[in-house]
Amino acid sequence: MERVGFFGRVGMHALHLFILVQTVIWSTISILWFLVDSKGSLTHRYGARPWSRVLLWASRVKVQASGLENLKRAGEGPMVLVCNHQSLFDILALLASLPVDFKFVVKKELGKVPLWGYAMKKAGYIFVDRGQGGQAGVLMREAVDKIKAGSAVLFFAEGTRSSDGKLGEFKRGAFVLASQARADVAPVAIDGSAQVLPKKSWRIRPGLIKVTVLPLISDPALKKNSRRLMEATHQALSSALDGPRPVNSEQA
Repeated sequence: MERVGFFGRVGMHALHLFILVQTVIWSTISILWFLVDSKGSLTHRYGARPWSRVLLWASRVKVQASGLENLKRAGEGPMVLVCNHQSLFDILALLASLPVDFKFVVKKELGKVPLWGYAMKKAGYIFVDRGQGGQAGVLMREAVDKIKAGSAVLFFAEGTRSSDGKLGEFKRGAFVLASQARADVAPVAIDGSAQVLPKKSWRIRPGLIKVTVLPLISDPALKKNSRRLMEATHQALSSALDGPRPVNSEQA
């Protein structure tokens, strides 16, 4: 087990307190933005995004984004973002780096977090109860409505964080939605966040998170078949994550 000295523990507690205070402040700001923008676009741009950047700065975590040109499509058709999931810091990295208005699909429990959960609801995020399979139809209709309103929908396709940083099996929900909506799929590879904040750990380490937007999967034949679409997306992310991993600054 990794040992942390006295001053290290004090610093970590101070960082956690800072994160809590900033979350309260920016959640309140996000809710106020909703009063003038019911679609949640301003909440995303001027609430969630600056919140993520402040927390990354305080945690001494840098985000290196590439492939953003793949999000600049000729048209404004529907799009589903599909990401792997290594850490809670994935959320911050995506908010800070992706230049599009997107809505997270998140587990229902996060909506119960005081103030922050309410701010996420106002931002238009989609909450799903993973234990209720009957919610699938409701989720699909809500997600399609978000897409029609001009927002992309973002899924962590594994359904939970990876315990070892490796890409796991995908759930089909994102791909059923993409197939029904005939939406392009944008695979987004996240690497390095597992070293910043591993699953089941509260110790935040300075480091680098790489966010890579891969070429859109827009083949009409694939979009008609959710299983083939899922396999193509998994292959694309698997290939992207096979390269060299970012180095934690404490290990360099």
